[in-house]
Amino acid sequence: MNVSIDHKKCLRSGQCTYLHPDLFREGDDGFPIVLVEQPEGEQREGAEDAADICPASAIRVLEEA
Repeated sequence: MNVSIDHKKCLRSGQCTYLHPDLFREGDDGFPIVLVEQPEGEQREGAEDAADICPASAIRVLEEA
């Protein structure tokens, strides 16, 4: 699994950084930064949740082939 953020779509609502601070933090410019690009275990579930709750659908969670 690989997690990324499309900053062109991001609304900087902070949902990902607030609900999953182990996976995301707010950068100096207000955009979220992915802390764990390849989460495992419970963090995988957190990454999928963050993608689901993102109001702009800016978080991408891609399964590796």
